[in-house]
Amino acid sequence: MRSSHFVSSVHTTVNWASPIALMAFSAVFLIGMTKIFGAYLMQWGFSLQEKEIEVDENLPNFFEVIKLSQADEVVIEEQNMKKNFGIQVNDPDTIRLLDDTKQPKKACQGTPWYTVLSNVRYQNNFNYIGAFIGEREKLIEDGTPEEYDNNNEMTESNIRTRCEQSDLIVVLLNLAVIPDEVVKRQTWSRGWQQRFKDNMDQYKANFKGFCDWKYQD
Repeated sequence: MRSSHFVSSVHTTVNWASPIALMAFSAVFLIGMTKIFGAYLMQWGFSLQEKEIEVDENLPNFFEVIKLSQADEVVIEEQNMKKNFGIQVNDPDTIRLLDDTKQPKKACQGTPWYTVLSNVRYQNNFNYIGAFIGEREKLIEDGTPEEYDNNNEMTESNIRTRCEQSDLIVVLLNLAVIPDEVVKRQTWSRGWQQRFKDNMDQYKANFKGFCDWKYQD
């Protein structure tokens, strides 16, 4: 006996068999997609199999796309922290890679750092002028008269006391790398940079550990 269930009736009439037909068509579609486009679906992450997802974002190495100016900001600020404050903020391997950075063919746009001072808005709010800005002491005002030597150059002490205003921001944002006893002993009035350096030198000289205190690099 003929069942009278024809394909045309499925398309034109909704009845008790319609959900089953819809699921059947969906299953056939999914099976066909996985068989034909299985490799591409795996790369795009559409897979329920216990296999490692292969994602090719076609992105170059981070140190090959960073701008020279952005790399210099971190390198010069790190050198300033080590020279004038005796502390190391960043990993030396990272600084070495940034220092060897060359002009990229395609540069990363915007800020590449997850740091507060990489945001210009925070720089302005903090009145921060980084060590990477040449002759920044001429841009910083602390309300005191400028002091010049016999060569009509600003004295070293005057430069330090002016630059310490911006350096204070970097130090306070990196208190985690400063020994507790140095922080507790530190006072932050004018001329604090030299006192901070003296406290760090004293800490290093009296360091008690399995080896002498030294930088990671």
